[in-house]
Amino acid sequence: MFKITHPGHWISLVAASLVLPLAHAEDAEEEERNEKLELSTMQIGAQQEQSEGSAQSGYRTSTATAGPLGKVPLKDTPYSLNVTSRELFENRGAHTVSQALKTNPTVSTLAESNTYSGLSRVMIRGFTAGDQGDFRDGVVDRSFTFVPLENVERIEVLNGLSSFLYGFTSLGGSLNYVSKQPTAAPLASLAVGRYGGGIDYQHVDLGGPIDQAGRLSYRLNLYDESGDTYVEGSHQERSLVSGVLSYQLTPDTRVFADIWYQDLDMRGLQTYINVNPAGGIKVPSARHFDAETQYGQDWSYNKSHKTLSGIGFESNLNEVFTLRSSFRYGNMWRAYQYTTATLTDNDGNYRETARGSTRQTERTYSGFALLDANFRTGFIGHKLTMGFTGHKYQYTRGNDVTTALGMSTIDAPTTYARPIQNIGPTNVWYKQFYRNWVIGDRLEFNDAWSAVIGFNRAEIRQKTWGSGTSLGTAKYTQRKTTPSYSLIYKPIPTLTTYVTYMEGLVNGGSAPATAANAYEILSPSKSEQYEIGAKATVGRMDLTLALFHIDKVNEYTDPADNTYKKDGREVHKGIEFTATGKLTDNLTLVGGYTLMTAEVTKAKNNKSLEGNIPVNVPEKQGRLYVEYNLSQLQLPDVTLSGAANYSGRRPVDAANNDYLHSSTTYDAGIRYQPEFAGHRLTFNLFVNNLFDKDYWSYYRTGDGLLLGAPRMTSFTAKLDW
Repeated sequence: MFKITHPGHWISLVAASLVLPLAHAEDAEEEERNEKLELSTMQIGAQQEQSEGSAQSGYRTSTATAGPLGKVPLKDTPYSLNVTSRELFENRGAHTVSQALKTNPTVSTLAESNTYSGLSRVMIRGFTAGDQGDFRDGVVDRSFTFVPLENVERIEVLNGLSSFLYGFTSLGGSLNYVSKQPTAAPLASLAVGRYGGGIDYQHVDLGGPIDQAGRLSYRLNLYDESGDTYVEGSHQERSLVSGVLSYQLTPDTRVFADIWYQDLDMRGLQTYINVNPAGGIKVPSARHFDAETQYGQDWSYNKSHKTLSGIGFESNLNEVFTLRSSFRYGNMWRAYQYTTATLTDNDGNYRETARGSTRQTERTYSGFALLDANFRTGFIGHKLTMGFTGHKYQYTRGNDVTTALGMSTIDAPTTYARPIQNIGPTNVWYKQFYRNWVIGDRLEFNDAWSAVIGFNRAEIRQKTWGSGTSLGTAKYTQRKTTPSYSLIYKPIPTLTTYVTYMEGLVNGGSAPATAANAYEILSPSKSEQYEIGAKATVGRMDLTLALFHIDKVNEYTDPADNTYKKDGREVHKGIEFTATGKLTDNLTLVGGYTLMTAEVTKAKNNKSLEGNIPVNVPEKQGRLYVEYNLSQLQLPDVTLSGAANYSGRRPVDAANNDYLHSSTTYDAGIRYQPEFAGHRLTFNLFVNNLFDKDYWSYYRTGDGLLLGAPRMTSFTAKLDW
């Protein structure tokens, strides 16, 4: 594998690939362009002074990315869109996706990053949001490994169906990681700290113009961490190099390129705990466990490398048309060996098994080419978008090899020698190709009434083959046109109401490794969503309310034959409320609540499923995060923070024989931001799970239960200049 050993080589490579083709773009109008660029730089600088998502603004944002529609005003968007800014998750000491989104009441954790997969997965409205629902700057970025946050400016979460925007995508919603961009003015920060039990890290963030005219600008992030996690005998190392270049070809045309590389090595992974409610093995109380104890083996590991690179441009062709295009290539591999614990009784005895896999590879090719048109027909204003989006995905793996280690008990876990496993070759290949032709129009009738109408002609081609699959070679092609209709009414400027109908195309789920049809990917299906919502600004608070109804095919592992299959429909109905902003000059609040009813209907093969709650779906969830600045006590540099995090009960099997109990954890922090030689210095101390509550963080079919993290302290010292 080609490897660049010095961080500066990354920037040199990107600069050469971008600047050399543009070296002859100068012309006789250089002086005029410089004057325009200087004005543009001044405008950008003024915007940065009132940065969106900052603590000073109450972490409020006014815009977000709505797929091919590009950046749109949140207040005028007929979808449930929630934005978590970098400053918010940094002030909470977050280093993983699940931690970063902890203030979002519509998101729940599905997979933690300190396990064999290394990836982060979340659920939105009770459905998995991931795979082709993961985006980086609006371009698909399927991530089967740890998602770095050090080069992310904000995370945009779109709730519910999004097929009008993306074609075949995750049903629960999508996550768009917006990268840090080059800055018009010089930027530099250095941060050091510790988190996760004992992981020390260093982070450098640099940006600004390169040439005197300010045409070429950059952003560079360098990150490194190493240390022990909270699990006994565990260790984690991770490094990231990330660079972005932007070149103003003309006053109306910008081209850009980015690249990042991450290396991850985890040892002593957290162990999954398997239960069998149908066989009488119930979910044990988390109080009987210790999250810091290694119930598996400290020789377990997860390693991965990932490179992501891209190019793009955007150009205002004239007063009507704008052209946008972007392409990204991703290359990843991961390898792991881990242990699972299967409870054999309700007294804490378990059987331990080692599982290893050959190196898995993933390649993604994704991009878009879109034309925007801004015009009027009579009294109707149009913001039309049309064009192509798509991505290609290739994935390889081999059969997992399992080795029985022996018995153990939660009171005195047994240490086993690492087994020699004969890992076989790659024998399963996946290929998926997604193609979407989209057209959408945002119509403005007057100041009060508007609408969004769009259509997406989506196509998926998929092929799975190899000796490691249960069905040999399987392939299919499916095409579908999905519409979306939204009507928006603003009775007053500070209140927006909307009603939206959208159809969704969802790729079939993949059978878990433990199923009889392991790794089989089911055929795609169509779903429907109705949503009624309201968005209001009250003082300096942004409030949102959404009622939704989603109807999709039910997929589950049938305990009768241990086969992953479809049967019946899965209907999720609920209400979401979020609040973000400042209640007073000193008091900031971020949070909300989700109340949902989820059930299986119209089951044919297994009637007993009807009326049951789908596996791992929490029907209640609440988040509250508050900050209070002590300026009234003559301590304007000091801010106190606190949080409460509630998750409702969740079933662990399709028959609803047993549940994870509901849980509430509390967090607290203090931030001190004095000036040092004219520069901002930040000391941030944040404590997660303040009262060290024992709880199960999540359950996933085929994996098992995972203990929630114990009380953990994160500390950061950061200097900006």
